[in-house]
Amino acid sequence: MPETDLTDDEKTIFNDEWSLLLTRHFRYREVMDIFEDHRDSILEAAKIAKYELDASFGGANARTNEFGWMPILPQHLLTGHEVIDSYADVTWDTYINTSDVVDTTLGGMGWKAWIGDSGTNYKLSKYCTMIVIGFADPVPVPKVDAILAKIKSTDYPVWYFGDRLAETDYHVMELTQPFVVEREQEFYLQKHCIRAGRDSLRPLGIMYAKGDYMRDKGAYGSY
Repeated sequence: MPETDLTDDEKTIFNDEWSLLLTRHFRYREVMDIFEDHRDSILEAAKIAKYELDASFGGANARTNEFGWMPILPQHLLTGHEVIDSYADVTWDTYINTSDVVDTTLGGMGWKAWIGDSGTNYKLSKYCTMIVIGFADPVPVPKVDAILAKIKSTDYPVWYFGDRLAETDYHVMELTQPFVVEREQEFYLQKHCIRAGRDSLRPLGIMYAKGDYMRDKGAYGSY
């Protein structure tokens, strides 16, 4: 992917804000360790974002002519271009029904559309570039054990969580290779449901976005 290197000042912002970005948003060491493992990849994604968004990196308090960073929020990915009008648009919490566990509509059994679907892909905002480094599911008993992704024209193998999600104190799964979704790129994620109940699966990663987008309450999920 094309990229533009960060200036020394921008690298200083990245390094100075790194630890605070994690500790302000995440409590659990398992999650922060995943971010630390992929720090270099997250820095590379910043260079891609700088090229795509044609702006300088301003960190967590990016100004109008800059781009900044924040953890991936549900408002970024669950609303599409629609106006937020439902509780489901602003939380990762969902309820998996027994019928979802035995559903064969998407092929196999238990596969359910999560972010976008194979018929209507989710299109990332033109003001954003995103990197995903793993997944977390902070419920007592996880209800999902695999993810299937298609990004642009690439079909990925099933990412099976195995005991990495079910048998950790805080349920996290680290991707072997993070993936970057570029501005206006289409993608979808499906999840494999293995039991009914409340689920809270969410992607772990960073959303790079223009400063105005980061401030605009109506911009989340908008083009």
